[in-house]
Amino acid sequence: MIKSIGLIAALFLCTLTLPAQNVVHRPLSYGDRIHGYVLCNGKCVDAVYSVRDIEGTQVELGCNSYSQTAVDTALAGRIVVPLRITAPNGQSFLVTSASRHCFAHCSHITEVVLSDSIRDIGDQSFMNCRSLKSVELPSGATNLWPYAFRGCSKLRRVIVKATVPPDSYNDVFDEHTLRFATLVVPLASAEAYRQAFVWNMFRYSIPSIDL
Repeated sequence: MIKSIGLIAALFLCTLTLPAQNVVHRPLSYGDRIHGYVLCNGKCVDAVYSVRDIEGTQVELGCNSYSQTAVDTALAGRIVVPLRITAPNGQSFLVTSASRHCFAHCSHITEVVLSDSIRDIGDQSFMNCRSLKSVELPSGATNLWPYAFRGCSKLRRVIVKATVPPDSYNDVFDEHTLRFATLVVPLASAEAYRQAFVWNMFRYSIPSIDL
């Protein structure tokens, strides 16, 4: 009798757990957060993204928040942001922006490469990255928001692949960066950068045929 009761209980528990194996995840929509990754020194590490558009096809790195970064602030070395990420439900998303504060206070990262799909670099996105020496802004970049690179006291190389100079606020970079960092721009766009607000404030500028 006791064995029979135990068998019935076990079968009952199994029937309770079976539906969980067939859960259908709803499509993600605007504002939903996703756990993805960035590459840190060639290895995948956790990063937070959020859905950027109502169609559910684009994401921004971070949460558009001043209180939360996209990654662990203890990360060190070279960071590469991927072109696309895939959510746990299988949806694929294009990474189109780096949100406000996404790398703020990551004081040990030394280099950042943003994917060519990224258009917006948010306000304070790299603020106080005190070890950052080099940043590569993508060909699709159109906007740099206030204080994006303030407090990056070791920044010495700013590579911009965009053929049209991105719109920028006058407080995107510290005066220290404008004075000592080298701006590298596409050769065909050299004159446009010399005339563009903020970009014409860099003391050193190098046109490059490789961009």
